[in-house]
Amino acid sequence: EHFSSVRAVISRTTSVLMPILCGLMVAYIINIPATILQGTLFKKAHAAGKKYVVPLTVVLSYLIVFGILTAVLIIVIPKAADSVKILFDNFETYYNSAAKWATEFWEGLNLSDEVTARAVEISNKILDNVEVFTTNLAPKLLGYTFNAVSTVADILLALAFSIYAILDKNRLLAHSRRFVRSVFNEKHSSGILEVFSYANLTFRGYFAGQITSCTIIGILCYIGMRIMNMPFPEMISVFIAVFAMIPILGPWLSTIPSAFIILMTSPGKPELVLYFVIMIIIIQQIDNNLVYPRVVGDAVGLSSAWVLGAVILGSGLFGIAGLIFAVPVTAVLYRLLADWTNERARQRGVPIIDTVPGVKYDLRGHVRRSFKKKKNNASSGSGRLRTKETKTETGETATADKAGRTEKSESENSDNK
Repeated sequence: EHFSSVRAVISRTTSVLMPILCGLMVAYIINIPATILQGTLFKKAHAAGKKYVVPLTVVLSYLIVFGILTAVLIIVIPKAADSVKILFDNFETYYNSAAKWATEFWEGLNLSDEVTARAVEISNKILDNVEVFTTNLAPKLLGYTFNAVSTVADILLALAFSIYAILDKNRLLAHSRRFVRSVFNEKHSSGILEVFSYANLTFRGYFAGQITSCTIIGILCYIGMRIMNMPFPEMISVFIAVFAMIPILGPWLSTIPSAFIILMTSPGKPELVLYFVIMIIIIQQIDNNLVYPRVVGDAVGLSSAWVLGAVILGSGLFGIAGLIFAVPVTAVLYRLLADWTNERARQRGVPIIDTVPGVKYDLRGHVRRSFKKKKNNASSGSGRLRTKETKTETGETATADKAGRTEKSESENSDNK
């Protein structure tokens, strides 16, 4: 009961703050290419033009992101929408063809009449459920469309807020750090800032990697379906790419209905379903072994069991938002727990075991080493300067000593004379 009340309060607060939250999310996404552009194209900008670097990179980043989205909306979405329309318009024909093929398939196995009748009955029930689901899906999609149109004002507010947020990023971050340091003592404020630093690395690496991975999966799926002349390649490829955002479960949640659509729309070619499933398995292996480790790397650092548990728990508690954010949030919490456990183990002299495969550092060690590296780079320059000054002073001292010895020698010679 208390959890339901808390959940209702959170839901209400989130709905009110949605434009601001969406604006922060957009600013966070736009900041990724903006930071890359600042560190590459505008790294050696002249002092007079440095004040224009941030606005220029922000404008370029918005153009890049919205250019990609526009290309997707113009090229991919219309074809996928046409595929959906064709599927709905000809659904009765596909349904009858699939039912006829299923009946002929079971009768062709030469089983007993009772088994055949039972199998045909089960097949018809499955097709009936698909028909009911498809019939009810159209009004829901229409309702979602109207809801999306009604939130145009919120989207515009979010975009405007994101522009101001990213342009004023450095000042907002400085104010946030100053607020944390003014409220908490030095130890706690350092820990809080370290947590946010690590969370930023985790979220940035995870979402950038997931978007890249999903895009590659969708492109490979489209190419494979085109080569094998499968039906509705645009719709199914978009479907596969979107569901690939859900770790572990996503590919299978999209593969099963996609395979069923292929089977229903091509009843005379059941081998296409087998080819499609094999193709998805190959694409998943390419993604898991080649693409995902390179684009995500150690940003998550969770085993499959933790990822699956996070997805199930997040979707059950928070729906779609839980599916999207469950894995990076769990990664941060898991890293904090591992860091706390390692700290307690050090205090008690217990051997520390690397709890995250492939990740050889803890949270504080990772963040502090990065700060220490910057500090060492700065101190090494001053160290070289001090060494040079020391050498100069040593040289001057040696010259003075030599001059003194020369004067003393000349004085002794004159006395002897």
